[in-house]
Amino acid sequence: MKRMITLLALGILLHQAASAQTEKGSSLIGGNLEVNTAKDNSSINVTPMVGYFFANNFAAGANIGLDYSKTGDVKSTGFGIGPFARYYFGTGMLRPLVQGNLNFTSYKTKTPTTSNSFTGTNYFLGGGAAAFLNRNVALEGLIGYDHTAFENQDGTGGLSLKIGFQVYLSRAQVAAATGR
Repeated sequence: MKRMITLLALGILLHQAASAQTEKGSSLIGGNLEVNTAKDNSSINVTPMVGYFFANNFAAGANIGLDYSKTGDVKSTGFGIGPFARYYFGTGMLRPLVQGNLNFTSYKTKTPTTSNSFTGTNYFLGGGAAAFLNRNVALEGLIGYDHTAFENQDGTGGLSLKIGFQVYLSRAQVAAATGR
């Protein structure tokens, strides 16, 4: 009987800890990483993000995309900024989610003989899950469609896999950190 009460209490505590992470008024800070490698091509994308929960399980905010790629002797760097929105499902320690984001980007491409700059847009639409390690920290994986288009050029897109790390702060934690 004692064991059953202990398990029940533990279950209630885990449920309360998990459900508090994505409540209205909370914030999230973190980012995602995407790495691609092939025979003559490699790229890395880091996307820091900060968001606010406008409703339970619904967060929106801003993200910054930082890109580097190399194909043969062509090197490209990029910077983008834009909004994101995500919605979490359930109340457990493993929370499915959907996310969309749009970035307005600026790229520079260099070869041994030329250098070009151009602008464009990038969007991502996908889903995945956040695995909460505790009340405030989650590891996440996302899979979805990633599309980039540049001025006066056809866009390219494909399947994208991202891994991430997020820190979730309650309204009280944000107030304590900012002295309000």
